[in-house]
Amino acid sequence: QQNELNSFLWTIKRDPPSYFFGTIHVPYTRVWDFIPENSKKAFQQSHIVYFELDLTDPYTISALTSCQLLPKGENLQDVLPRDIYSRLKRHLEYVKLMMPSWMTPDQRGKGLYADYLFNAIAGNWERKRPVWVMLMVNSLTEVDIKSRGVPVLDLYLAQEAERLRKQTGAVEKVEEQCHPLNGLNFSQV
Repeated sequence: QQNELNSFLWTIKRDPPSYFFGTIHVPYTRVWDFIPENSKKAFQQSHIVYFELDLTDPYTISALTSCQLLPKGENLQDVLPRDIYSRLKRHLEYVKLMMPSWMTPDQRGKGLYADYLFNAIAGNWERKRPVWVMLMVNSLTEVDIKSRGVPVLDLYLAQEAERLRKQTGAVEKVEEQCHPLNGLNFSQV
């Protein structure tokens, strides 16, 4: 029942009220039907919406991409043990081979090609830091590939906010997310 769902919505009592809503980085279609009406209503009635990061800003996307890279001149092969690097390379070859069978007819109808999708997700993988490669590998599953092209919940909400001409902003900078992840040592990753 909609009215029994945990809304992940907190109200900050002031006039007008403010709301804090916890999102998750998954395709919005996986969770949208489980978001209670009070959360959707709070979003619709809001005039200003702040997100973790501004995923609609090209600078944010560019900075996220840059922060994932190893220092200039370094490659993943230089920092990973040889056996792990070899297993990773074989796994990515397997994913690239399987990707055409993982794609949906709808994705193909929208002009998505397996090679393009693989390169969009895993391109330049040999230059990425191990923590980002780990996150990338975790997203290279059949279920995740089938949902590519569907925005994650916070991006969907940001796009809706722009469409509805709401004022938007972000509470974090890219560096505040990148530096802690990049600071993990190899055994932590």
